[in-house]
Amino acid sequence: MGGGDKFRGRAYKRQHELRKRERRADQHGVVRERSRVSAIAMATDVYEVIVVGAGTTGAAAVYHLADAGVKNILCLEMGTPGKGRSTAGHVPGGAPLIAGEESTFEPENSGSAVFEGGPYGPSAIKMIVTLPPYLMLDGFAEHHGWDGVKAYLDLAKRGLRIELQLASKVLPRPKEQVKQLGSLMVCEADKVERLRREFDYLRRLGCDCEWWDKDRVVDAHGEAASFVAGIWFPGDARIDSASYARALLDAASKMGAVKLKENCAPMKSVTTIHVGHAGHAKGAEDYAEIRLEDGQVLRAKRAIVATGAMYIDEHLAGLLTPRYSYLTALPHREAGPVGGMAAPDSPNFFTFGFSHDWCVEDDFVRISGEDHFSGLKSPKATERCGNLAKWGWHKYPYLEFGATYPQKYGLYSETADLMPLAGMPTASSRVCYMVGCNAWGQASLSFVASLAPALLGYRELLPPEEPGAKLCSIRRFTGKAVVASARVSHSTQSKL
Repeated sequence: MGGGDKFRGRAYKRQHELRKRERRADQHGVVRERSRVSAIAMATDVYEVIVVGAGTTGAAAVYHLADAGVKNILCLEMGTPGKGRSTAGHVPGGAPLIAGEESTFEPENSGSAVFEGGPYGPSAIKMIVTLPPYLMLDGFAEHHGWDGVKAYLDLAKRGLRIELQLASKVLPRPKEQVKQLGSLMVCEADKVERLRREFDYLRRLGCDCEWWDKDRVVDAHGEAASFVAGIWFPGDARIDSASYARALLDAASKMGAVKLKENCAPMKSVTTIHVGHAGHAKGAEDYAEIRLEDGQVLRAKRAIVATGAMYIDEHLAGLLTPRYSYLTALPHREAGPVGGMAAPDSPNFFTFGFSHDWCVEDDFVRISGEDHFSGLKSPKATERCGNLAKWGWHKYPYLEFGATYPQKYGLYSETADLMPLAGMPTASSRVCYMVGCNAWGQASLSFVASLAPALLGYRELLPPEEPGAKLCSIRRFTGKAVVASARVSHSTQSKL
């Protein structure tokens, strides 16, 4: 037999052995990637990390990974960072609609999206607040215990601090694009007793807050608004979240860490591939495989899903629900003798019970609310933004009734217990989730994004981070161990 025949014989024998090993693996019920993926392809086509979603959470995760020294990161965004995809969609023919104008909508508008600034509405409007999104803290404690309440307040405070520090570092005009003016939770006369009880809870838990009586609240809102008591949170802030997301990615790009792919096809699936030894070089590691709707397949050693409400799979089904959030910006003017809110900028305001939140920003009254409607249906944006405008005109009659106003809506994700879902669902997974803003998540998801290097195994989780990581862990619904740990080997680290 010639040299070429010997080579072909050895190749045939090797292929035969690989197929036998694959069959043995299949007999034991283990999912394995087939030998069609060669060791050479694995070596050249695999990213270190793929982050899906370039809103504030995904962008912050990219930044923290880059800051930890991780290289070869790919960030996928089906629209533009902080905005999502704004191409108009259409309700399928034959679907029942409330009004004809609801047949066209933008179903993939990011929850990070804000107004464009100037006459188009204010941009520094996304609140960064330290309260959990519950009517009362004792309701939160029913889910998570009082230790959980304390853990949330601590992680929100930490997330707020992280976001403000990063914003001052990466935003081109931080004094315009992030404002730390505090927040005031207000109520009408029938809820004063309950609000006072909430304040007592907060003080016992060490929260930095202050009780405001009727005189101070009326001075901030005027008599007509009918608010008579409030809790003041001096450290809270708000931010231009779309500009913040873009600035974080720009900063990570300057570190040489990330490639951004905008306007890509939506993600169809993300899966952990357990390679074993079949068809792979010795020592090959499991990896994450991402399939896009256009048929493209991408691979990475780790993946982060930071898609907000845009993606649901078997790990998120039943835990994550897409919801609409609506924004209205009413032109503000001087209140005159009846009293009203400060201009051109005010603190954040929100009602006890979180039905509405609002502020004066750049001489607009930005009002948000009408949340919790299913993001799988037509948004009815004209009607629901109109409801917000009517509420604003009723509460603040010095505003010009019937004036034209900018409006916007986007999708956010809501979880079963109103806490983010973070981490890997199993110890063997290579997919880390960071979703669930619950219309209130700038601070909590800022904290979660800062854990990206630890959750993916590039550093240890620090003791002060552990209570918050446990509270937000996606495994809290499975009864499994709550802190994902997939340490990267020294050999892998050396290749970063």
